[in-house]
Amino acid sequence: MTKSPADISRMNLEHLKTFHVVASLGSFTEAAKVLFLSQPAVSQQIQGLEYALKNPLFDRGRRQIKLTARGKILFSHTQRLFGIFKEIENVFNDLNHLQTGEITLAASAVMGNYFLPTIISEFSKTYPLVSIRLEMGDSSYVTGLVEKGSADLVLSRHIENLKSCRQELFSKEPYVCVCSPSSPFATTSKSISPEEFAKNYLVLRQRGSRMRSKLEEWFKQVGAFEALSAPLIEVNSLESSKQLIQKGLGLAAFPRIAVKEELKQEKLIEVHVREFSVTADYYLGTNPNQDLSPAAFKFISLLKTNKSCNLAEA
Repeated sequence: MTKSPADISRMNLEHLKTFHVVASLGSFTEAAKVLFLSQPAVSQQIQGLEYALKNPLFDRGRRQIKLTARGKILFSHTQRLFGIFKEIENVFNDLNHLQTGEITLAASAVMGNYFLPTIISEFSKTYPLVSIRLEMGDSSYVTGLVEKGSADLVLSRHIENLKSCRQELFSKEPYVCVCSPSSPFATTSKSISPEEFAKNYLVLRQRGSRMRSKLEEWFKQVGAFEALSAPLIEVNSLESSKQLIQKGLGLAAFPRIAVKEELKQEKLIEVHVREFSVTADYYLGTNPNQDLSPAAFKFISLLKTNKSCNLAEA
């Protein structure tokens, strides 16, 4: 007989669960204990299910109960049904305990090359089963990945008029002036003037780059822009820029985090320039229209914890 919608609606999930537990344990009494129900409540739910399906599900003997042929058919279905429920529970338990999962990070060059590797390493030691992918590019490109949902989070400069990427200030990274150990400035104990820095300064990043714009803006503010008379070498690579300075080609300025190791190993020497105060702001961006995975949420927590170590101290 074809069941009406009203009959089917009475076959609710709780009743199916009660049937499944009774069938698994072979006892109304034991099922009642497991389900924290009274035995009459269990019997009532089974009767309601039998009424909805218009078939008896159990042969109720004096000493034990057995599934009817139709009951066995239903039990085969509930085994699959609640097996899927268990799989879902296990998957999300694994995700919540970060036994599985993946994160896609996006970052501009400085953040991707000099800040994130330390955080990724620390995260991976704690959660080795979470896979991590890092996408790098200019700030417009990497914030676009978050807007499209192709990345979970981004570290970059601030971008105006983003529709699906909410940015919050993450860090202010100071720039530092450097020279080669073989440079005469390496042994200078006194601060040099902005004009002297300008005369020996080689712009090593391409026109329009954020780094070059920041420094040219500072030269204008201190009235030293006209002193930029040294030959210019343009390089579209921060690493190549550092190599050129190490070879003795004048002075340059970089985000401190980008030259942390070279300063520590004295491959580059810090030069103190009067009035020099240039910083780069980096923003953490996420998509407000997408829920963060447990892994991404944990990674952001680690990012913010490490923020207390401050990039400026790196």
